[in-house]
Amino acid sequence: MDSSDAYRDEARRNGVPEHAIDLALSLARPQIELSPSGEGGGVLAGRYGGLPSLPPDSTWDGYLDLVASVDCAALPRDALDIPLPRDGHLLFFADRCDIDGAVLIGRGNSVVHVPAEAATVEKAPDREDASPAIDPHLLYARTVRCLPTSADDAVLGDVETARLYMEYELEHQDRRREIDEIDLFLGGYAYSPQDPPITGSSPDDEKGGWVLLAQAQLDMPDNPGFTACPFWIIQRDELAAMNFEAAGLVTLTYH
Repeated sequence: MDSSDAYRDEARRNGVPEHAIDLALSLARPQIELSPSGEGGGVLAGRYGGLPSLPPDSTWDGYLDLVASVDCAALPRDALDIPLPRDGHLLFFADRCDIDGAVLIGRGNSVVHVPAEAATVEKAPDREDASPAIDPHLLYARTVRCLPTSADDAVLGDVETARLYMEYELEHQDRRREIDEIDLFLGGYAYSPQDPPITGSSPDDEKGGWVLLAQAQLDMPDNPGFTACPFWIIQRDELAAMNFEAAGLVTLTYH
């Protein structure tokens, strides 16, 4: 949602009572949308697709494609309820080929932070049969408020919350841009064609539980008509330490 007032006005028009509106707004979390358009106050903050710019001594095998490179210094400052680096670039890699989806935990290659002071060169994949790079374009960032889906733990963890959420279709009162108009989301809740990935776990879990770092939707070049939905997740303690080698990648697919 662009604002709490806009959500409240839309929900009121649809007959949603105030206590249910208040419940929905209490669950809202900040999220950064990155898209090809600067409409709505977006600021230039990265690039979608293309080849990665990495330190000269690093390698890229090409099994995971570069989805986006985000300029952390250009992002709205302290916009999220999770920490991100103040500068440098975050590079997000994902698998566009595995039609069954994938879960990659502890591999250390799905999220890469390149420090601002690091020298970089554009890297081609080390393997000859790598998929062609995603066609590049610029990304513009803007901050919104997002609501959980009815399948999220934030809703299902309380019986009354789940009842009101379903009865008044609270997630559908949000007239935000369509998901497929956004190339990359940072933070917030997961939007998934299936059950949400491993996120929102208890802060009492080992290393503080998993949180959503980013998500995207990608065409699958070897499987026309299929879409891959990569979710980059990380445990809270690892994120606080900016240890992105500990990030995991959960990819769901749908047709």
